[in-house]
Amino acid sequence: MSKGAVGVALNLLSTELKKAGLCNDTKPIRNALQELNSRHDPAGYWGYNLQKLVFNNLVTPRGTMPNNINSIQIVLNVEIHEKSFKQDEIFNPIIVDKRAGFRKNYNFSIEISGFSNQNKVLSHWHLDFDKDPSNEYIHPDFHLTFGGNAMKGEGEDENIVFGKVLLVPSPRLPYPPMDAILGIDFIIKNFVTKDVADRITSNSQYRNAIRASQERLWRPYMLATARHWCSFTGCKFKTDSTLSKKYHPFLEG
Repeated sequence: MSKGAVGVALNLLSTELKKAGLCNDTKPIRNALQELNSRHDPAGYWGYNLQKLVFNNLVTPRGTMPNNINSIQIVLNVEIHEKSFKQDEIFNPIIVDKRAGFRKNYNFSIEISGFSNQNKVLSHWHLDFDKDPSNEYIHPDFHLTFGGNAMKGEGEDENIVFGKVLLVPSPRLPYPPMDAILGIDFIIKNFVTKDVADRITSNSQYRNAIRASQERLWRPYMLATARHWCSFTGCKFKTDSTLSKKYHPFLEG
């Protein structure tokens, strides 16, 4: 997708959101479009920062807690910077640059709120791009996380903050099927500290067991997904061979 096509798509979505009555104010999209079109990035690069696009008066999903929320509001924030690649090049298009004067971030967050009696309650999801190798737990380069600073109050008691949590049924996030072996591995890699997890997962027999279950269950899942873009008949790509482990560090072998 080119920079121009991104702009056309954003403009279309602005119109459709307004028409459907989902967003009373689509100015955040217009601001993002203006930034997209006015920036002087090198050819093949682009980016924009969409802040506080508000979806108003949405029906509260069944199963939400507290159960006296009449309606919810969702606020979307997205900052993204990309580099375009050719159709046969498979590389990470997201750019993050922390250098002063060149600063580019990737941020994606959804904040859901409502009122329980007179109290505002919050639920927050954010999609991180984080490749810090020093993290205590396993970290896919891209990972969707519940919680974060948006749900914390400055200097407030922990129990009071928890009282402001809005629990909305979570989005149905695609994930490969798991058996007991992969389920145990999932728990070890997500909830056991890295030093302990590494001692377990470095065992060659353990790795072979995980690899066998992934081969049996995950290979068809991921290849079926890949087939949406590649029919496997003469499919030849230039790829960053490290991306599979960066995007999905559970993979063995």
